[in-house]
Amino acid sequence: MDIVESFIPGRIRLRSSLLRDAETGAMVRAAFEAIPAVTSAELNSTTGGLLLKYDTTALPLEKLTPLLPLLAQFGDLEKEPPTPERAAKLRTLLVKALSLVL
Repeated sequence: MDIVESFIPGRIRLRSSLLRDAETGAMVRAAFEAIPAVTSAELNSTTGGLLLKYDTTALPLEKLTPLLPLLAQFGDLEKEPPTPERAAKLRTLLVKALSLVL
């Protein structure tokens, strides 16, 4: 499953069953909120959605494009059972994502 539901300048909507879990959703939300250019991160744990709004001048498309392959890996994690190993893989994935945009 592709986690990126929509991607337009200034706004990205992510959708994943991982975000339905309160702890996982909070971890993903906090990771994206750590990006200074992100102006808001709205989590909907009922739908498994995360709406990210960001400043396009501070975070241009050229910086976001390398994130797409990493975000695609969320689909692989969705297939895994909720274990500490999956949580560790998710944290590693988020750290890699953050290192690309910070």
